[in-house]
Formats: sequence, structure tokens, C-alpha cells
Amino acid sequence: MDFLDIKDPLTDHLIDQVAPVANRLDREPAMLFSAFKKLGQTPELAGWLTPKVPEGLGGLGFDAESYGQFQSLIAQHSGALAFLLTQHQSAASLVLAGENEALKQTTLPAMATGEVCMGVGFSQLRRQPPVLVAQRVAEGYRLSGEVPWVSGSQLFTAFVGGAVVRDTQDALFGLLPLVSTRCDGGEIVVSDPMALCAVSATSTVRVVLTNWLLPKNKVLGLRPAGWLAKRDRANPLSPLALMFGCTQASIASVRQSLARRHIDHDMAERLTAQLVKLRRELAQTVVLPTSAYDQKLALRGKAISLMNTAAQAAIISASGAANTLGHPAQRIYRESLLFSVSGQTNEGAIASLESLTFYL
Repeated sequence: MDFLDIKDPLTDHLIDQVAPVANRLDREPAMLFSAFKKLGQTPELAGWLTPKVPEGLGGLGFDAESYGQFQSLIAQHSGALAFLLTQHQSAASLVLAGENEALKQTTLPAMATGEVCMGVGFSQLRRQPPVLVAQRVAEGYRLSGEVPWVSGSQLFTAFVGGAVVRDTQDALFGLLPLVSTRCDGGEIVVSDPMALCAVSATSTVRVVLTNWLLPKNKVLGLRPAGWLAKRDRANPLSPLALMFGCTQASIASVRQSLARRHIDHDMAERLTAQLVKLRRELAQTVVLPTSAYDQKLALRGKAISLMNTAAQAAIISASGAANTLGHPAQRIYRESLLFSVSGQTNEGAIASLESLTFYL
């Protein structure tokens, strides 16, 4: 299904229900979680919680391009909501790509309506030595270690966790509860929400597992050793949709602030022209083979640079008012910090740093 064919009810909802309270969504978990749930409970918005899931399982069957447009639109109105929705959709995609057919049939339709809300926690697979290790046992796997980042505590009841299997180094994926509990001789301890400067309402926590049993019916499947590194290399452009949405939010803020202060300047138009150029470049670059990795990283760096420039322009245009937590430019500026490092690898960091060296 094409995003452009069905976006209008979503656009109206975002303008009427989300944008006016975006600053509160950034800081108040209960309000953010309610906004998340509305996307699953409102009939005319059916499918928007899991737009990449096939229609037969409650989603909208979006391809990568349509999903990117969706992400940009959400991020333009609320970075916190866009971030949570991305976590939920990522979990749904991992369930869909997994080998557990029973979980697909029972979990995915429930995720589409918000009856089941789920996050992800597998970025630790990038770390060496592994921080979450799985030991194969008769009943499934025993997991010990930590998941440093899981968002959505108190909204998500579970998350798709990733661990390294001790004897094979394969990546194991399975459903884990996002609540402190003891069971079958194992324990999960969920920390209090971290004090974050950006999207703090997403309630990001650290999860520690001790001899936790992941039963066979909760296992999604195994991926070969180094799977995440290959995935990162194949998809370095995936965060750009969120960056473009944040950039668009900054441009809107610049326009509003300059008009309010009666300042005649074409900064918003210049930023818009650069954003249009980058969107065109993305369409040309995303289809290139994996061997064009450096070219893709360079584009990612340019997108980050434009996003941060736009956020800085929003701050300057708002003047001293931007230093207050309640000002939209302040929130957008913090969101640009988050999206600058989303899914970042060492190579991605280098490319992004290079994009900042214009004056050096």
C-alpha cells in the first residue's frame, strides 16, 4: 500500500492531536503512551502502529519508501512518538522475519492494535566482548548479562532481545518480559528510567538478566555470528527518515520565530532547498549495492549536518526563548541530538564527524 494514498487521516490527527502537545509528549510518559495507544485504538488510524506488517496481520504492508515517509511525518510532529513507534515496528519486523510461526499469528495482530506493545533491545550485539550471553539448555536458552538500552518501560510489556550464543557466537532473538521478575530459577531486573535530555518520556531503562530461561516458544530464531554488523553495513541510511522529519520541524520553527520577530531572512527557504536535494540524493543512493557503503555513509553524514544546522537555526531564530524547556526549538534541538547517533557504528561516527569539518 502506498503511504501517499492513506496519509491524510494521519496528517490531520498529528496536526490536531499531537503537534499542540509535542513538548508534553517529550516529558510526560503517561501522555506519550496515551498518544501511542490512540494510533491503535482509533478506527481511521488502523494499522499505523505496525505499518510494515502485511495487511493480513493487521498492518498496512508498507515498503521501505512508504515507511520512511511515515517516519518523517511522525518525527516532524513529535520526535518522542516517532522514536517509540520505530521501536514497536522494529519489534514487529523481527517477529515477522523470525521462524516462530505461532508467535507471528498471535502477536502481530495484537501489536497492530496496541493490545500488545513491544520494544527492542539488541544494540548490545555490537559490543565486544558480548554483554548478554545465551547458553543452550533442554528447555531453550539461559540468558545472563545486560541489555543497556530498552525504551518504553511501563508501555511495552515485552521486548525482542538479542544475545550471543556461547558455543556458536550466533545471534539469538527472543521475546523477553520488560518487568522485574523471577521465574524458573532466573531473574530479570529492570532499572528505573534513565535521566535523558532528549525524549525522556520514552522511559528508557537498563535490563539485567541472571540465568533467565528463554523457552523455545519465545524464541524467534538465530542469525549467524556478525549478523548485526552485516545489517548495519546494508542499512546505514535507515535513520535518515527520522532526521528528515526533525529537519522539517526545525524549518517550521524557524519560519514561525522569524515571522514573530518580524525578521526578513530566507533561512527557511535555504534549508528547505537543501532538504529537497538530500531527499533526491537518498532516492538515488538507497538503491545502490552494499559496495557503495562509503557513499551511503557520506550521505548519512550530510543528513546529520543539515539536521543539526536546521536545529541550530531554530534556536537562533527563537533567541533567548529557545533556552526554555517549553519552547519547541529546544525540544527539536534535543531530538536532533538523539537522531544524530541513532544506530551509529564506528564507521558512521567517522563519516558524521567528517561532515562537520568544513571549517577545520
